[in-house]
Amino acid sequence: MRPNILLIMTDQHSPHIAGFAGNGIVETQALDKLAKQSVRFDAAYCQSPLCVPSRMEMLTGKWATSCSAYENSSVIFPEHQTIPSWLAREGYTTALVGKMHFSGYEQMHGFHYRPYGDLVKCAFPSHQPDPPETADGRWNNHAVGRFPFAGPTQIPESMLMDQVVTTESLSWLLEFTDEHPDRPWFFCASYSRPHFPLTAPGRYFRKYQSSDLRMPALPSGYPEDLHPHDRFIVDDFNLMQFSREEQRQALAGYYACVDYVDDCIGQLLDGLQEAGCLDNTYVVYVTDHGEMAGEHGLWWKRTYYEASARIPMLVFGPGIEGGQTVSTPVELVDLFPTFCDWAEMDVSPGLDGESLTPLLTGHPERRKKKTARSELLGEKVETQFRMVRDERWKYVEFPEANPRLFDLANDPDETNDLAGQPPTEAPVELLRDLLEEEGTFESLAEQRAKDRERTDRPPSASKGALQYQLADGRVIEADAGLYGEENLKQ
Repeated sequence: MRPNILLIMTDQHSPHIAGFAGNGIVETQALDKLAKQSVRFDAAYCQSPLCVPSRMEMLTGKWATSCSAYENSSVIFPEHQTIPSWLAREGYTTALVGKMHFSGYEQMHGFHYRPYGDLVKCAFPSHQPDPPETADGRWNNHAVGRFPFAGPTQIPESMLMDQVVTTESLSWLLEFTDEHPDRPWFFCASYSRPHFPLTAPGRYFRKYQSSDLRMPALPSGYPEDLHPHDRFIVDDFNLMQFSREEQRQALAGYYACVDYVDDCIGQLLDGLQEAGCLDNTYVVYVTDHGEMAGEHGLWWKRTYYEASARIPMLVFGPGIEGGQTVSTPVELVDLFPTFCDWAEMDVSPGLDGESLTPLLTGHPERRKKKTARSELLGEKVETQFRMVRDERWKYVEFPEANPRLFDLANDPDETNDLAGQPPTEAPVELLRDLLEEEGTFESLAEQRAKDRERTDRPPSASKGALQYQLADGRVIEADAGLYGEENLKQ
């Protein structure tokens, strides 16, 4: 029997804030346990440190320019196969519970079932504003900032998206495997935390508020001497308007979110293990992008630094020897061909990723790709960048600012920019050429404009961020009691 595939996703999880990554403050018992059983990739990267593009690229197995993934308004065009649509062709039943942030009218993209999640376009981009009164827009307003709302959640815990994702994932998988024990499945459990709003049940928040948690040190000359790309992030998010204590409060909230969603994942894995659902199942844990969480004096994402562009990635399953760490650069687009290997099926044509199988089975010499990239190609020139790294060097270029070069082997914190006088052993031209194969910033802007003409996004049609889909196809509001009256939809 072909194996099942369980993809567990979180949103905005820094690769530095996990016990298995060496963080001694945060408590991530479930992921630490999974890491001991898994191959851990400590140089895994998202293709874009922004929610929608990253998820589009992961699901299609293609880089941004190959699948038109530029910004949170981008949509997956119908000519692209996705992981669930390709697996469904070979007899897999596919399901998704939780956030996926599809921006267009199409909300399935190959998933047979979506019993709970962001099924209807709304103003809250797949997150629950918390406190509920911030649904007026404050929760995601750059001028207001996200720091003032960090703290204990004001939403009943049973209604928190992450708890519901666990409950509904267990429910669907237990029901399906009981009714169809011989049918393989691909299932994605997609959680919203630790993405802001930085709220969690009070017991989690108080743990870190009263801990020895400290803000990362600010770079010298902050913020005046920052690279223009970094300085724009400071100004765009009004970071200078918030004190270090306010930011520490937010960091405590972020740690609380990581801890809380880890416990939710633990409930899911324990329940599936007890039911025997993991006996012939590959389990993959990833996030869509990281979180700066104060590193380099920055917050949120949209940048090339490790905390933003690099992601945690754990892979567990049949034939995989756990407890290993792989330092070869890999990418989210590599999951699609890997899943094809596990499903014993041909790889969908035109993918930019390469299977992780050689790295998972102890044959790294069989893998051709030795680099990973991440990029942001949205409308604002100030936020655009293209980054590529090999096993040692990271090279970053911008439309209107000087490039950057970091020696990650000797400067893992990325504090010494060597682009002005690159060492002779740095393969700058080779790395630059890898990026230029995609085109120039100008040619990419032309392509983005053409793709935008095809984009057709529905108007907001929901009073809440999340919905349930009933067996008869009706979609009902999950959060009606929080944000507005119940609104039934055919």
